[in-house]
Amino acid sequence: MKKSCIGIVGLVALIMLITTCSGAPKPSGGGDELDAVIREASNYLNTRIPKGNKVAFINISGGYPDLADYILSDLSKHGVNDGIFSVVDRAQLEQVRAELNFNLSGEVDDNSAQAIGKMLGAQTIVSGSVRKIGEMYRLEVKAIEVQTAAVQGQQVWNITNSVTIASLTVNTGGGTTSLPGAAVASGTQTVTATGGQTVTPAAISDGTYTFWPRPRATQAGVDIDCYIDKIVVRNGYFIVYLSRIENGGHASWGNNWNSNWPNNTKIQDLDRPSRSYDAARGGQDGKLRFFSFQSVTSRRFKLWNTYSNPNPTFEEVNLDNAEYEPL
Repeated sequence: MKKSCIGIVGLVALIMLITTCSGAPKPSGGGDELDAVIREASNYLNTRIPKGNKVAFINISGGYPDLADYILSDLSKHGVNDGIFSVVDRAQLEQVRAELNFNLSGEVDDNSAQAIGKMLGAQTIVSGSVRKIGEMYRLEVKAIEVQTAAVQGQQVWNITNSVTIASLTVNTGGGTTSLPGAAVASGTQTVTATGGQTVTPAAISDGTYTFWPRPRATQAGVDIDCYIDKIVVRNGYFIVYLSRIENGGHASWGNNWNSNWPNNTKIQDLDRPSRSYDAARGGQDGKLRFFSFQSVTSRRFKLWNTYSNPNPTFEEVNLDNAEYEPL
């Protein structure tokens, strides 16, 4: 009887050991999958960031403030609990963010991220992006050494079940559209304000906005032949059309406003500096070059392109100065 009991106990222990080694079953829900991917990203960072480093989780770009905050919070939490490296306190990061007016879900170039890391006394900075590709989302995470700008690790994960992710992203009213770069989205647009409360920004009415004279871009303070021909807003999409000549039309573009890399074209809200947007798509539409943004609520903004150095820039565009024609 004694031997039998010992045998049963040993068998149970063996089963538990096998179950533990085989790993937990894969989560099936959208939220579970997102959490599992964030956990995988944390495990990856644990193998790439030197033990004992002080790490600052800077931003997750892509224009989804709630999702960016969710990912950054979980990455920070795992970093603290795993104990491989130390983590800069989020309150300290928020203070620097407020001072420099950068957005946790907006673009922060590597040089700026390095500067932020130095201000925080960090040895490593972690940034990333979330992009929607068809029906799935792609999360990219990158760790950079502050002093040398060496990439310590960079990895991408796909999230195929987007049920929970959709509730954390900025969506716009439903409907169909044939505008460049458009896709059908549904839900209610929300933006997280500095104080943490959720607010609903005023929508920009659907229609065509034209200016006279047309806004003209500058490069290093010098006027260049690049004008805003019109802005079209429809179903939550904000499409900026550019022309090389003042009264519309097309001339050779050169490289001062490249449309092959649309996310290099950006909008910065001049009234709410913490809010910025990246173009989702760019291209050619007849004689005009276009850049398509999603969920823009800025009526007075700066528009610029980072492909060229110095950046070609429209320093201030104000929809209140435009002629409006409903669609």
